[in-house]
Amino acid sequence: MGEVAGVALAGGESARMGRDKAAARVGGKPMAEWVAEALRSVFDRTAAVGRKDSLAGLEAIPDAPAGGRGPLRGVVTALRLLDCPVVAVAVDQPLVRPETLRRLAEAAADAGTAVCVDVKPQVTCAAYSPDCLPEAERILAEGGSLQNLLRAVPWRRLEKETWSRWGEDGRSWFSMDDEEAIITAENRFRLDLRRRPEPL
Repeated sequence: MGEVAGVALAGGESARMGRDKAAARVGGKPMAEWVAEALRSVFDRTAAVGRKDSLAGLEAIPDAPAGGRGPLRGVVTALRLLDCPVVAVAVDQPLVRPETLRRLAEAAADAGTAVCVDVKPQVTCAAYSPDCLPEAERILAEGGSLQNLLRAVPWRRLEKETWSRWGEDGRSWFSMDDEEAIITAENRFRLDLRRRPEPL
């Protein structure tokens, strides 16, 4: 498998959470630490995109200075600077599983852009190829999104029958962008995220 980098998308404004999502604690520690540990367990090269300072030990990569907003901006920045396929995870997805990241890395090395489909494409826990960068830059400049990108470039659909064989149940791309989402995650995945030190 060729080099694939793991990146945390950490450039959001955390408007719904009301505070920095990266620092919000679940399972006894900040969400960013869960994401960083999962990334480091799989990838030799890791970074937090959208940050000026290191985040949970991840190399900081500020977002590209011009262009649109949202996760697409982070993916474009990572592809520009890292010059290899990237597996991107949102910083508010603390339940991301190393095995899922590993499988996405394999897909990235083999087939380029690859996205798990769970009702809809889960674009913030996905693999992106440098081949999609020109279209991604164009769509970003037009104010588009990662969903728009998938309508413009070839990508591999990873359906439930595939990702469920990895032991995945949807937790890896479950975003906790407010307190209600944390409660929903507890109920859906039978976890105790507000008290116990270990959510996985």
